[in-house]
Amino acid sequence: MVSQTFIVGDVHGCFDELMLLLKKSGYKSHDHRLILLGDLINKGPDSFKVLSWVREQQVDVVVGNHELKFIKAIENRLPLPAALEELKKSMNGEWKDWLAWMKGWPVYIEEEDFLVVHGGLVPGEHPSQSETEYLVNIRYWGGEGKDMKNPSYPAWHDLYTGSKLVVYAHWAQQGLRIKENSIGLDTGCVYGRHLTGLWLPERKVVQVSSLNQG
Repeated sequence: MVSQTFIVGDVHGCFDELMLLLKKSGYKSHDHRLILLGDLINKGPDSFKVLSWVREQQVDVVVGNHELKFIKAIENRLPLPAALEELKKSMNGEWKDWLAWMKGWPVYIEEEDFLVVHGGLVPGEHPSQSETEYLVNIRYWGGEGKDMKNPSYPAWHDLYTGSKLVVYAHWAQQGLRIKENSIGLDTGCVYGRHLTGLWLPERKVVQVSSLNQG
């Protein structure tokens, strides 16, 4: 039985950094569990490479806001940003299969000792009670979810009173944030900073520097 889990923040197409991080961490696919916290795609150089590797390795992943935007845009025939248009082209004629796979990603994963989600939790709610839009986008919480980017509201994790550890990403500006009951892992790799992973149950943080220094 797998006793250790390695959790990685926003990859955003930074495939090379993901491989470096896994090597540095000592992750072994047969011995450890790997969970990626969503936003595997967009902004970075190798979104399709990241998706292809994740699908081939069959690692665990929760959906992020960028995957949802990609899915909704294609399903509603909306124009795609250049990076996502390129991603769709990389899928060739199989984009429907790729979308079906991505739509099967869970919004959160809950275990006995921890819970992972892309954005965070709505204060006072179990994620099974919350709208997906909130779980993948939340940063600040004013009580209604109308403006989750408004810093005049408290951060959701300042309102979270549960004892179960919540590991999340999505908040590059905040960076690595370690608290007793929540850990934020988005450290802005695609913006030239770091890609960060977390070992559980040890709570050991591992980082590699971004290769994108522009």
